[in-house]
Amino acid sequence: MDPEEPSSPVEDEESEDEESSEDDDQSPKKRSRHTITGRGVTMAMLMSDDIMEAGEGLLSIAYLGKKFLADLLPNGTIYWPEQKMQFNSPSAWAIYCKKLVNPSKKSGCGWASVKYKGKKLDSYKSTWFRKHRPVHSTTSSTTTKTTSVADQEEEENELASARKGSEGETQAHRNESFQSLSSSFSRKTDGKRISVKHISLGKRNLSHNQNTLVECTTFAAQGRIQPFTISMTTNCLLLMDFHSHLTTSEVVGYLGGRWDPLTQHMTVQQAFPCKCRLSDKEMAGKIEDEIRLNMDRRALTLVGWYHSHPTYQADPSLRDIDSQMDYQLQLKGAGNAYNPCLGVIVAPYDLHHSRKDSTMLAFWVAPPPESKPCDYGMPMSMSYTISQDTFITQDVLTEMKWLTDFYSEEPDLINFKDQWHQSTSFMDKLKGSLAKKFPKDQTDGRFLEYIHNLLIH
Repeated sequence: MDPEEPSSPVEDEESEDEESSEDDDQSPKKRSRHTITGRGVTMAMLMSDDIMEAGEGLLSIAYLGKKFLADLLPNGTIYWPEQKMQFNSPSAWAIYCKKLVNPSKKSGCGWASVKYKGKKLDSYKSTWFRKHRPVHSTTSSTTTKTTSVADQEEEENELASARKGSEGETQAHRNESFQSLSSSFSRKTDGKRISVKHISLGKRNLSHNQNTLVECTTFAAQGRIQPFTISMTTNCLLLMDFHSHLTTSEVVGYLGGRWDPLTQHMTVQQAFPCKCRLSDKEMAGKIEDEIRLNMDRRALTLVGWYHSHPTYQADPSLRDIDSQMDYQLQLKGAGNAYNPCLGVIVAPYDLHHSRKDSTMLAFWVAPPPESKPCDYGMPMSMSYTISQDTFITQDVLTEMKWLTDFYSEEPDLINFKDQWHQSTSFMDKLKGSLAKKFPKDQTDGRFLEYIHNLLIH
């Protein structure tokens, strides 16, 4: 997103990896565009478009004289039979293998290091881009449906706001009879999703459910200092919260802001919601370019992403942890440059709590120690200060209107007239949560009336 942002260094064989042909001789602005558009592409997406297919021994890495072979599974993940391990992304497998050979290896690009049938994955990604990204206008459109960084979550939440897994959580199906969360979910005292401690995970293995939630650790508990400070504006928090409240399905979006390398401070200034279903890939290139341009116009850079856990706690899943680690590696910068990436999880409708305000967790992932490269990264909760805006910006009002229009005909739209808990309606809950994020000039109730009129006709 940042025009000044360099691409990350990668290695292959016994020297630095060459960039894919798609990125050769690109301007900094072009490279920064692929910071977003490239991130949304997964091997599962390439397989669904018949660009790649599952099979044994199809994936390989050659690094410093060593060669590694792995299988491509039907769900787009990687199985390494040598150590009976499964990886969610090319980057995760590449880093693990390279660290075995070179323990000082810190990062790398899996798409440039891993080969499929002897050809770099980058070339297959380029084929996918050519297929899905025809020449297009970058003009903004209120009817555009966007893609998001959560494409890497393999679309598992498109039809439900809570996964049905080993934790026994409830699940709602998208169908014509679906009216609201209150008519499809019941508040329970059992079946609660349990968050496990990171220390209990151990090495990666196939028995791990990728939807398992993991408790975040504080830096203080680790005897460490948070690596950078963070401030978030109330307008940004308000828009993330509003977006997450609208539907029983998971939502996603980007975070725009500024990074000061001198003070090591991140300012998260504005949310950029993705008005899409997690499986909507057709408009991926166009919309992510549109978000990039909108950030550029506001002199903002990409500093993170957010997504919702509609009906359960705001602890990251194993999949969230791996995704966040991948994003951190891709945004970190080259050489001595460092550009952090922040993840935010919003939990608007935790079925086991009746409080009005949503839970919001800002998190970052500490990489595993070099002595244990196959462990999961450790999710760390990030403290931040809240900067109260003076007024609601037109950007926020416009996005709220667009989001309302986007979900207005969807079957998983919340019916805000229904009861959330006892005598509290969904509208009352929403207003109670958003009110804590209002700017300084909203003291007369006008904005609450605006929200009410948007959602209840």
